[in-house]
Amino acid sequence: MEDDKKHTTSIPPGIAAAATYFFPFIGGLVMLAMEKEDRLVRFHAAQSIVFWICAIPIALFSGIPVIGNILGLAFLVAWIFLMFQAWMNREFEIPYLGAIARKQVFGNGDGPAPGPDVKNDAGEGEDPQV
Repeated sequence: MEDDKKHTTSIPPGIAAAATYFFPFIGGLVMLAMEKEDRLVRFHAAQSIVFWICAIPIALFSGIPVIGNILGLAFLVAWIFLMFQAWMNREFEIPYLGAIARKQVFGNGDGPAPGPDVKNDAGEGEDPQV
């Protein structure tokens, strides 16, 4: 199943995007540096970097018996879910973190358009029931 998108690397986009989450920090940094064309891979690379930065405070709580276990399990589930979404070529955006990643990679309004229920900078949004 070959798509018409441009790629800088020979790695299939789903595998490249999933690899950004699988290899903490390094995967995101390498793919962000190598892939110049594919927006999906670049988005997941940036989001994985932000995701792994957020893992640092979670790791600090890992020594607390109950809280550490709950946070660790939630992080593990989120990590697997994000890898799966990337592998399936889905642009899943983590609330708040995804917006930060999108702005870092695409700047203001240069990236793929958000869904119809997201408001633009002027506070105007498209009605999803049109």
